[in-house]
Amino acid sequence: MKETKSVAIVDDEEFIGHMVSKFLQNEGLTTVYFDRMLAAKEDFLKKTYDYYFLDLNLPDGTGFDLVPIIQKRAKNAKIIIISAHDGHEELSRAKSFGVHGFIHKPFNKQAILNTITK
Repeated sequence: MKETKSVAIVDDEEFIGHMVSKFLQNEGLTTVYFDRMLAAKEDFLKKTYDYYFLDLNLPDGTGFDLVPIIQKRAKNAKIIIISAHDGHEELSRAKSFGVHGFIHKPFNKQAILNTITK
């Protein structure tokens, strides 16, 4: 039996969080959604996921704040940044953290699905 992959989505825009969840659920993945960095952090210290979709700008921190925790606990997980901020600084920082993808808002379904098939 095929193991179901799991995904954590952290984005303060509820519509985006639920939309990404729906895209991925339709592909057979299980998802969990967080709208705040601290709630996600608490969960990530207890559980691991196969994929992490992180928004950069959250009311209580940034997606980058979560990357070291994920990398320490879920070494084989893929981390994908989703952000409207796509300047050189954000892209360079994402690269320095070793994230696996950077999706620019606005995005489409295919951009999300491409990250889980790489």
